[in-house]
Amino acid sequence: MTYTDRNSFAAQLLTSDTDTFSGSVYTSGDSPGGPPNARSYTNAGMSAVRGETDFTATYFSSNYVFGPFGTGSNTYYCAGCNGSFTLGFTTTSLGTNLGVGGVGLDILFNNTIKENRYSAFVTFGDGSMQTYALPAGKSFFGIASDLLVSSINFTSSPTGGSRGACCFIIDNLTIGAAAPILAPIPIPAGLPLVLSGVGLLGLVGRRRSRFGGSS
Repeated sequence: MTYTDRNSFAAQLLTSDTDTFSGSVYTSGDSPGGPPNARSYTNAGMSAVRGETDFTATYFSSNYVFGPFGTGSNTYYCAGCNGSFTLGFTTTSLGTNLGVGGVGLDILFNNTIKENRYSAFVTFGDGSMQTYALPAGKSFFGIASDLLVSSINFTSSPTGGSRGACCFIIDNLTIGAAAPILAPIPIPAGLPLVLSGVGLLGLVGRRRSRFGGSS
C-alpha cells in the first residue's frame, strides 16, 4: 500500500528510524570534489554513516548531503543531484535480509519536465517489482507491504535503468517494521445459503409454536 501523507504512513509502523541527513551526523565526506555547500560520499561511505540504508548512486559516482552544516538543519540528500540512485534495505536492524515493512521519504523536488521526472521502482522481498509514478515538485512517498521492501530505485529512465537528469532531492528517509496489512476474510460461497436456511427453519418453528402446531 502506498501513502502520500507522512502521518498516515507512520501510523502503519511498529518501529522506525528516520534519517534527516543532519550535518551533525554527516560530518565529513569520504569522496573528493562536489559543490562547496555539500559533503560528498562514496556509496560505501554514505551507507556506513548510519548503517541502516544502503545508498548506491547508479549514474554519478557520488552521494551528496547538502547544508547548511552550521546548524545541522535544512539538510537533504541527492545522488549528484542529477542522477539515479538505489536505496537498499536488506542489511538494516529494522528488518530482515529480505527488507523492511515500510519506507517513506519527503521528496523536496522532482523534475517538472515529464521526460525527466523520476519514478520509484520498488523490489519486494519475494523478488517481484512494481513501478510507482511520482508527482512533479514536492511530495511524500511511502510504501508498506507484508512482502517487505528490499530496495527502491529512483530514476527518470522509463525502464528503470541508470540515467542522469536534473533534479531529484529527498529528505527525512524513514524505514521501519510495519504492522501486518490484513486482507478481508473471504466468506465461503455456500455460507449465505446455509445461514438463510437456518433462518427459514427458525421462522417456521416460531410459526408452529404460535399456532400450537406439531409434527
